[in-house]
Amino acid sequence: MATYTRNIQGHSIALTLIEINPNEVVLDPQNPRIGFSMRQLSEAEQNDSACALLLTSQEETEALKRSIIASRGVQEPIFLRADGRVAEGNRRVVAMRAAQEEFPNDEGFTRMPAWAIPDDTPEQVIQDLLNEVHLGAVRGWAPYERALQMQGLINSGLIEEEIAERYRMEAREVRQQLAAVEFMNKMYFPITEDPTDPEHRSKFSYFLEFYKNGRIQTHQAAMPNLKEQFARWVRDGHLDTGVRVRRLPKILDSREATRLLDVVGFAAADEYLQRQNPEQHELYATMEKARIRLESMTVAELMELAASQERKDMLQALGEELHRVLDAVSRVGEES
Repeated sequence: MATYTRNIQGHSIALTLIEINPNEVVLDPQNPRIGFSMRQLSEAEQNDSACALLLTSQEETEALKRSIIASRGVQEPIFLRADGRVAEGNRRVVAMRAAQEEFPNDEGFTRMPAWAIPDDTPEQVIQDLLNEVHLGAVRGWAPYERALQMQGLINSGLIEEEIAERYRMEAREVRQQLAAVEFMNKMYFPITEDPTDPEHRSKFSYFLEFYKNGRIQTHQAAMPNLKEQFARWVRDGHLDTGVRVRRLPKILDSREATRLLDVVGFAAADEYLQRQNPEQHELYATMEKARIRLESMTVAELMELAASQERKDMLQALGEELHRVLDAVSRVGEES
């Protein structure tokens, strides 16, 4: 058995690499991916079966199962407490169980690697380990879960500056993350039809943008009910993409456009602004469409582009023109 010592915030943990049967470990009901949903259940219902059901319902778990089947097993070890509870890797365990169920005679899905955490390791040190895995590494939880983890650190007694220093962030970023997750939990989830629907988590970026966007914050100072409106707009699908959230300040500049967004939806508000200044709107709408299209280019399209000098020349000319305009804007800003 391989063993290595990891330093966690000044504490040394001797981790031992073992192999376990995914059906013989216990899932963690406090896992941030399912924590909100689990808290809606009674304490007696917060068990391994409920955890497995909630994780199985998430699309990411199905994709992970397919990946495990393709690679014939789990490659990255989970972290396991001494009492058999999963500290990190709940979704991998559930995906491996599903692969084992689908291929019951394949021994490749009967065992998976795990780093065994020593029995005498304090729970706070285990949490620090998980924080390093999920906040300080490139691979980690999705944005909403990462923000929940930061919230947990605050509740445990850390301050924003400590979190920022530990996990290579700025204190301002930490504050924005905390504000966004609190916004969702207190004002968005309660007004949704099914607060436990995992699809809601993907909208965290909208609420984070609400706090990151300086112009939205300026409008909030003059619109006391803007947060309540924003939560409703997201719930009702009036703001359903990050692009629309970033364009929200332009709508908020106009009382009539804001009214149309509230009553009808984003398209109506956008159309109203287009009628007010059609030429300018067309220019920026075209640029946004081009940006989104370039961002979504497939590998096949990139290969076609690489084989066409004419298309490369067009893209080069576009890039040069953008640089020219940005340089001109910069000079105007310096002179004003």
